[in-house]
Amino acid sequence: MIWEPVLTYIPLIASILITFAIASFLAMITQRYFARLIEEHIIKQYPERETAFRLIQRFILIGIYLAAVILSATIVFPGLGAYAVSLLVGAGFLAIVIGMAASRVIGNVISGVNVILTRPIRIGDAVMLRGEFGFVEDITLRHTMIRTWDNRRMMIPNAVLDDEVIINYSIKDSKKLAPIKLSVPYDTDVEKVAKIMVEEAKKHPNVLPELEPIFQVLDFEQGAITLRLLFLAKDQSTAFDTACAIRRAVKKRFDEGGIRISCPTSVQYGIEYQAGVDVTLSQEDYEQLKKRIGKTLQHDVK
Repeated sequence: MIWEPVLTYIPLIASILITFAIASFLAMITQRYFARLIEEHIIKQYPERETAFRLIQRFILIGIYLAAVILSATIVFPGLGAYAVSLLVGAGFLAIVIGMAASRVIGNVISGVNVILTRPIRIGDAVMLRGEFGFVEDITLRHTMIRTWDNRRMMIPNAVLDDEVIINYSIKDSKKLAPIKLSVPYDTDVEKVAKIMVEEAKKHPNVLPELEPIFQVLDFEQGAITLRLLFLAKDQSTAFDTACAIRRAVKKRFDEGGIRISCPTSVQYGIEYQAGVDVTLSQEDYEQLKKRIGKTLQHDVK
């Protein structure tokens, strides 16, 4: 009969399907067990070990499916065990060839294991990488996923991550000392400015009371005094939002108190003007200006 050759393979196909069905069932149970273990125990009691447990979970899943493949191969080729040594030697040479061809992939995997074991970053950490601020969402054997502040996803190969300088705002202590800088004219009452800025910082609920807000006079610059306020927040993202809110409140108080905030200034044609204002002199104005200031201007007149 025409179906006889096909029917002879049915037990073989059924055995392979049953093998992979069992492997899938074991993988599902393993995944659920680790998900429950991580969410209910690890994150609450040992949050620093979350990444390591996720790595163990992935290795177990890979092992289950790898065992299923090997078992299926022995079913298809019953005499495979007799040639095990020859196959292992051949597999060794094949592994060398594949390793040379996939060196970058293997490098990412090794770097991924290194990142997970040494834990310079962990899932949930707030980090700064290449000028981008974000949160670590996942660490796989090949890449690390970072969610940026504007909800983008950065997929970074682990081999690249291993060579980067990373600022981790969460490791050891997540508290962040945040600065607010501004400049005021020289005739401003600095003590009044200090009082306003410190009061607004103390009133904000996100400013931690364990450190009093610090007011500093940073520098005397051209046409203005540079000031800075330092306050402590629970983490980097909170510090950024809090600084924005305090700036807004300080500006309102300054407007009510008649305090001006200085803009950057520069000098052109001997005249100090605010940045962004174009100053062009006619020849007649230039001659009059020379007489008034008593010296020759250094720049050509357009």
